[in-house]
Amino acid sequence: MVKYLAKANDNVLSHCRCVEPLASLPGQLDCPWCGCGWLIACATCRRAFVYAKVIEVDASYEQLVPADHERRGHAAINESHIRHDAEVMEDMLSPFSVGDIIVYLDGLYHAVDDAPVEFDGMHAHHKLDQLPHAAALTRPEALREVLGEPDYWRSREHKDR
Repeated sequence: MVKYLAKANDNVLSHCRCVEPLASLPGQLDCPWCGCGWLIACATCRRAFVYAKVIEVDASYEQLVPADHERRGHAAINESHIRHDAEVMEDMLSPFSVGDIIVYLDGLYHAVDDAPVEFDGMHAHHKLDQLPHAAALTRPEALREVLGEPDYWRSREHKDR
């Protein structure tokens, strides 16, 4: 049994209509405002949603990782890559407990109610009083007003990466 993420609900923004799908491994491009920097992809349909819950899965990370890569169309994944991704997922999920509601922002998972947050993500430096994902629970437009705006990301972008 390992901790993993599953879609928690369809709140605010959810293009996935699968029943209780697992989340895909995180993947982010250089245009995080498109959603790849703040949404979670479904491992089944590849469509995005905002909120995931930590669950226990009767499998190992070494079993979950190659299955996710296969669904993405990555045919040639070697054992070293699988081991690396498995370790990354285990590390990323280790701070959380089963039942926690999690969101994704710029390379890291956060409990939705983490506040304030300050960290260096894959693309940018973030310093927020509240995660936009949390603000969106009462004001849905907050998510796109902040994270859907290229200027938000570009003004905080790491210049040295």
